[in-house]
Amino acid sequence: MKIRTGLVVGTVLSLGLVTGCGGGDTDAETGTEASGSPKSSASAPAAGRPVYKGVAVPGLAAKPAWSLAQKDGEEYDCAGEATFDSDHRIAGTGRDSVCQVGDAFLLVQDLSAPVDESETETQTAHFVAHLYDAATGEERKTFTVKCDYDPTGGTAPLPRAHVQVGEWKDGSPAVLIRTCENTEASGLKAATVKTVYTMYDSSGAELSSSTLSGEENADLPVIRGHVEMPDDKVTFAPIGGGKNFVLDKYLAEKDIIGSGQGYVDNDHGLYTPLRLIDRTTGESVWDTGDEANQPDELREMDGEFEDGPRNLFPLRADQATLIWSPLGKGDELITTVDLPTGRTVAVGPAVRITLASTDLAKIVVSPDGTTAVANFGEGALAWNTQTGAELWRQEADDKDIEPLMITPGGVLYASLDDGEEAALAAGTKELLGMLPEDGELPAGFTSNGYTLVETTDGLFAFETEKA
Repeated sequence: MKIRTGLVVGTVLSLGLVTGCGGGDTDAETGTEASGSPKSSASAPAAGRPVYKGVAVPGLAAKPAWSLAQKDGEEYDCAGEATFDSDHRIAGTGRDSVCQVGDAFLLVQDLSAPVDESETETQTAHFVAHLYDAATGEERKTFTVKCDYDPTGGTAPLPRAHVQVGEWKDGSPAVLIRTCENTEASGLKAATVKTVYTMYDSSGAELSSSTLSGEENADLPVIRGHVEMPDDKVTFAPIGGGKNFVLDKYLAEKDIIGSGQGYVDNDHGLYTPLRLIDRTTGESVWDTGDEANQPDELREMDGEFEDGPRNLFPLRADQATLIWSPLGKGDELITTVDLPTGRTVAVGPAVRITLASTDLAKIVVSPDGTTAVANFGEGALAWNTQTGAELWRQEADDKDIEPLMITPGGVLYASLDDGEEAALAAGTKELLGMLPEDGELPAGFTSNGYTLVETTDGLFAFETEKA
């Protein structure tokens, strides 16, 4: 199970469009019953739902909203990551599995028949995926994947290689289902291998689909609704058809920020301005060497503001955090920038960065993009990204705070220098509680604030509480 365990936690043608493919509240000494349950279905019956027996976790509701039982041979697993075999990561991803997609959970069951190690006949992998409403547990859509494979050729197909979470062309969360349309050789006809790439939004509605032929095209990375083609160039072909775009390799390997197909930055240095580049064209959009893009506050700081490192970190949609580090001075300046224009949205607090590189600094951002928390080496700092106002700063006598995640409810999960993990109010630093020593943090939240918790009894959907 890939859910975080514990208490919590040649010529490249455009891809063508194809049609669809086959393929009651009670508390007791024994635990807490979920206040809801999945609607009746073969995989998630209302009766016999498991009871949560774990302790309360700061930042989560006292009761689960709904639950699922884990049955032997029908266990639920998280989906895979659509960019799983790609260096061209969307900033902040790089997961090997993920359960949440928008306001839903995507869980998959491996219902394949057991195969003996000595088996030589063609076998069929059978996966069934379920898209659940995160708040109610109602099943929105079921996906069935069946693929034949040669058991002598290595390991059997994995569910997370066929049922995945990714992003659509506008950057919104989406489901990716890879189904097989293979035929065996017969007479003069050679065997064929076809893979159907179909994407759905978080409601279960189909977005578009494409079919690719050949074993080499069976498990290609999908980045924002585009398949990364296996050719000498880094070519991205849109699912459902359309115009391909090609990127230089060094740009294609950059983290993607912004909405749509997004942007990447260049390899800049102390004396080279940071340039923002449109991924679809490879052209520069703006750079930090343009005085129009330099905040007035830079000129009020000590040092040579024209030079020095500039580091860009994603916020939400088309905004990012840009940290200016003028040469010969003590402090860096935190700003929020509009990615399409380079306009400074807000100027935040000055901060001293003592780490070897700000690449080592993890900026944790609230889901709405308005609150950011980071520890740049001299204690944690929180600020409002839209106004620039400092919200709080770690005091000299505080334990060192390393931010980990901000929930949709405004709860900051953080690790402390003594190995403990705490829940704080992201906007005020108020301590809400300590996490159990044998527990784990939530792996992630849906857009409407739910997370999945696994215990030996089953899966439980908890809503985040407001800080």
